[in-house]
Parts: sequence; structure tokens; C-alpha cells
Amino acid sequence: MGEIGKFFSWEIIDDITAIKNCDKSFFEHNCSGVPKEIRWFFDSKDIKNGNKILLTLIYQDKKYEAHIEIQNFESPRTRMRWNGDLKKEFDEVLKDYRVKSGKENGYPSIKFTKISEDIYEIEFIGLDLLNDESINPLETIEIENRVEGKRKKIYTTKYERNPKNRKEAIKIHGTRCMVCDFDFEEVYGEFGKDFIEVHHTKPLYSLEDEVEINPEEDLVCLCSNCHRMIHRRRDKILTVEELKEIMEERSVFA
Repeated sequence: MGEIGKFFSWEIIDDITAIKNCDKSFFEHNCSGVPKEIRWFFDSKDIKNGNKILLTLIYQDKKYEAHIEIQNFESPRTRMRWNGDLKKEFDEVLKDYRVKSGKENGYPSIKFTKISEDIYEIEFIGLDLLNDESINPLETIEIENRVEGKRKKIYTTKYERNPKNRKEAIKIHGTRCMVCDFDFEEVYGEFGKDFIEVHHTKPLYSLEDEVEINPEEDLVCLCSNCHRMIHRRRDKILTVEELKEIMEERSVFA
């Protein structure tokens, strides 16, 4: 295994996980520079000028061709390039990201997970959290580290929420989880007093216009576990009732 850490716009988390902070050229030119310090991650440490190393990138269960090459300049640079079909997918991601994040000139990050010697699964990180209605101002993505004894990498994204709605929801519903009845104060004492997460039953991103939130009907109070399970699948955000049914089927409430 090579070096772990940050190298320009890349960060190597462990021997199978890398994060790339995307920029303009990533989307416009369907390529990314690969610092020499991280060539090992793509099994291209010993690549020579003019050579190419073929890769397969898996994005949303589809395979795309890519390769690592050294451009023959006075100061040779290593680059990864992918085909036009994948560029079209990335262009749609960028449009979606900017609409949901409100960042006209922003770029998301992408995670590479090594599946085998020349196959990498890729996914943009943080996009699901643009749809996640947790009231917590700092949302986190935990990147699993598969090397024991090393830290997990936490990526955070800040979202603006109306604190009045949160306070009113807690005033109405209380601080017990409305799914499993968990109470933070009972478990953690004074440290957990008044803590609960607030979930929007209608995700804000799905509303075309600004609307007035009804804290009694549109917000529910959940413990962290139940809240994350409700958002477990991007294509299927559960309702409180659906999560309760899942727990009841497993006799959790017995």
C-alpha cells in the first residue's frame, strides 16, 4: 500500500478508498489529474510515457471504459480519462447538485472504491444529504475505513433550517422518538436532555415553491437511529408508520 492522506485535490482514505474534490476541468474535459503520489491506488505506479492503463468504472451499476495515461509534455502529467457516455452522466449530476445546493459555481466530490485490480466503483458523495431533512446543521457522511486502527473520514455539509420550526415541533411532539420511544435524557442523563432530531415528512427539495411548514403535521421527532433508517434508501424515504411496521415485524417492540 502507498501513502495515505491528501494530495492536491485527492485524498486517499485507505487502500481501496479515494476521494476526489471535483473541479471545472473534471466535468468539462472528462478527465482528472492523478498526482504521482497516488498512482499506486490505480495500479499505475510504474506507468511509462505514452502508455495507457485501462480501467473500468462502475457508476450506478453500469460499466464505463476509462484509462490512466501520461501526457507527453515537457513536464509529463498523469491523467485519468473516461468516455463520453460517463461524461453525460456526470453533467447531469452537476446540474442536479447546483440546483439542490444553491451553489451556482460549486462542485461535488466523488468517491472511488477499488473492487479489483482494474475495476473501481464510483459515486458522488453528499448528494443524498441534499435531500436529507435532518434538522442538525451539520450533516455527516461516514466513509468506511477498511483498515483497522485508522480513522474514518467524516465529510460535513451545512444546511440552513428554521430553528423556530424545530422548537415548535419539539414543543408539540416532545423529545421521545416517535418511532421507537427512545429518550436521550433517560440514557445519557443531563448531557442528553432536550436532544432529538427533527425530520421533515415532506422533503424540502420536493416542494416547488416556498411553503409554510406546519410543525405538527410536517415535522416529526426521531432518534438518530430511526432518522437514518428512514433515509436509508435514496429512492425510498420511509414514513414513520412504515418504519414502525418494519420494527413490529421483527418484534422489536415485544
